[in-house]
Amino acid sequence: MAKEQTEHNMACMVCGTQLVYDKTSQEQECIYCGSTEASPIYCPDGHFVCDSCHSKDAIAFLELLAEVDTSTEPIDVVDKALTHPSFKFHGPEHHSLVPTAILIAMKNRGIPKTDGVQITPEVVLEGIRRGSKIPGGFCGYAGTCGACVGSGVAVALYIGSTPRSGAERKIAHAATTDAMHLSMDGLRRCCKRATYYGLTAAMNLLKKEFDIDLGAIPEVGACKYSERNRDCEHEDCIYFQKESTK
Repeated sequence: MAKEQTEHNMACMVCGTQLVYDKTSQEQECIYCGSTEASPIYCPDGHFVCDSCHSKDAIAFLELLAEVDTSTEPIDVVDKALTHPSFKFHGPEHHSLVPTAILIAMKNRGIPKTDGVQITPEVVLEGIRRGSKIPGGFCGYAGTCGACVGSGVAVALYIGSTPRSGAERKIAHAATTDAMHLSMDGLRRCCKRATYYGLTAAMNLLKKEFDIDLGAIPEVGACKYSERNRDCEHEDCIYFQKESTK
């Protein structure tokens, strides 16, 4: 991958400059679609890209996977997405990835929802839609992580949780809580690590509560993306692969 493309995948989409993550929001206009929104994240050279434009291609790719992917293990879906050129290094597209991976694997294994209804591509698409509503930068600005919430999205769709269903809502919350517990590592953001946490929490909960085994969870030391991450925490991250920086 060219150096310029690598930098643009983890910084400003327009010029590759490192983004500023401010403490307060300011009104900004998207350079692509012209929409205006308040955001604390911006390029020091004046470029702003809204979440919709930032993740549009990646969401389209996930929607395609919902229809055609035949994977039976969530980690395979995640690996396809994280290596696809539409996925930026950081971004809100990761918030939809966890429910996409979980629900595609369940669909392809023929595992129905708890009400007996089959998981269809439309169920996966609903998971993508819910994940896409979580803004970028959520991990630092809202006290929770979008990819971890994606764990709860997947479980909520499986068990049919709604705001008025107490027991189901509790289980969906448990998935997010478990993912957030993993994410309380004191490290800087990494959407890849957060995706692994969300995936692990959802898969462990489904196995514990419903005896659903979806295969291997992300392995310790299995990260292939460290050298692309300006904020990589290296040995402090459980997924860091030492040889990746050689």
